Amino acid sequence: MEDIRILSYNVFLRPPPVHDKFSDYKEERVKLLGEKVIPNYDIICFEEAFGTLNKRRDELISYGKKNGLTYSYSDQSHSICELKVDGGLLLLSKYPIVEKDSIEYPRGCHSDWLACKGALYVRLKVGNNKHINIFSTHLQASYENYPPPDSKSVKVRMNQALILHKFIYKNMKNHISEPCFVMGDFNVDGVRQPEEIENKGWYTDKAKLNDHDLDVYAHSNEYIALVNLLRGNLDGVPEEYMPKDVPETPLLGTNDITTRFNIHNLIYNHQDPKVHPITTSNFRGVKGPFEEKSLDYIFEFTPIGTENREDNCNTPVNDNIYPNNETIDNSQTTTPTPNNNNNNEFINKNDNYNICSAKVEPYEVDNPNFKYISDHFSVTTTVQM
Repeated sequence: MEDIRILSYNVFLRPPPVHDKFSDYKEERVKLLGEKVIPNYDIICFEEAFGTLNKRRDELISYGKKNGLTYSYSDQSHSICELKVDGGLLLLSKYPIVEKDSIEYPRGCHSDWLACKGALYVRLKVGNNKHINIFSTHLQASYENYPPPDSKSVKVRMNQALILHKFIYKNMKNHISEPCFVMGDFNVDGVRQPEEIENKGWYTDKAKLNDHDLDVYAHSNEYIALVNLLRGNLDGVPEEYMPKDVPETPLLGTNDITTRFNIHNLIYNHQDPKVHPITTSNFRGVKGPFEEKSLDYIFEFTPIGTENREDNCNTPVNDNIYPNNETIDNSQTTTPTPNNNNNNEFINKNDNYNICSAKVEPYEVDNPNFKYISDHFSVTTTVQM
């Protein structure tokens, strides 16, 4: 079997003239991506690799080709005259692309109104009669520390998640026996907000469910909504997060949604104990607080009805990527009750591949101007096929 190394990384390469009050050092960081990141992977999904009004996306493609990732796919370019830029999605692959598709979400809000955010899909041939399916996306951003469910950005994001479910189903319904991974910057913080901790989460008194696979004391309400929307399980979405007035799409020919997938959060489930690791970085390494959130994920999708499989390796605990940089006390964690239901949210079986590892990779660098290559950490997994 072959190890396939997969990366998802928001690389913070916004289009010109966008930058903060200091330089973003984009050219230096593109070089670092080409030298220190790209050579380590077989499949790469970049977010915020914008191609509008610059050549940085072309440079990343060139670095990929130099390192054996000869195939690439990106979202559609737009003219700035349309008051639009591309969505910043770029996929590089060592393996041939045999099928591909893309979608643009309806225009977002705030500064995301300018970016044509969406999703990419590729089916890659990784061997004789072996294929892997990859989806990459970047959802609407929020500009509040704890965005309430009635904020415009959250509403846009939930609509995008439901459209993404349809897009995944459209492309996977003929490949249900093949590995499928959905990754990117979802802009949904998996870490529970303080008021949710105090109120013990949404499920305690509102849910009329038998879904015991989501540990409601470990996830934020919006994360619970995101996972259930991606599954197609509308009954599992907290009412305040339920998408409203989702436009009809040609993807299914209907807005009829039903639970179609199990979802396994690879990064979360390969932590010991299971927590959402921080994926935002202190980009410049400045002293003082910075936004610590868990926004980036790699989800394994399997069809409903697959059998159970235990993961065969774990990622060691790294205290530096947990909320508030506090050491995790194993004595305070609980072991989930075994579930014999074949529709297990996080554990499934496929004899054609194994998940060997999944982790957060910070990509810290020795540079006087910035501490990390991006304002996000990358998330990675190794799949054995």
